[in-house]
Order: sequence, then C-alpha cells, then structure tokens
Amino acid sequence: MTEKLNSMNYNELENLGLINAVAVRNLKICARYDELKQKGFTNEDIEYMLAEEFFLSPESIHRIRYTKKNRGVS
Repeated sequence: MTEKLNSMNYNELENLGLINAVAVRNLKICARYDELKQKGFTNEDIEYMLAEEFFLSPESIHRIRYTKKNRGVS
C-alpha cells in the first residue's frame, strides 16, 4: 500500500480523499505571507494581496494566518 501511495501524484491522492485541499491552500497562504513579510510588505498590504491571489477576503487571510491550527501550533 505504501508503494502505491508513493507512486501517486497529488491529483490522484486528492481524488481519493486523502488530501485536505483547504489545509494545503492554508499552508500555501501562510508560506506566501511569510515570504511577502520578509520582502518588507505590511501586514495589511499582504492580506489584500493574498486575498486577491486566493480569491478570499482580507479578513479570511488574516484568520487563516493567525489561527493556531493553520500555523502548526496545537
């Protein structure tokens, strides 16, 4: 079974329900947020930029970024 999983691509795993697409999206948002922050953008600017990029509201980006479960903190 492990060999089969290792040989599958992202889409195959997602179609089987083995990948949480929202969690992956949130992880991408947090990584992109950190990247933009290092480039010197303000939090507010980042939230608006990512809202446009991911088709979400700035408030949703803020919530994703600052919710503990999305940062890998329990």
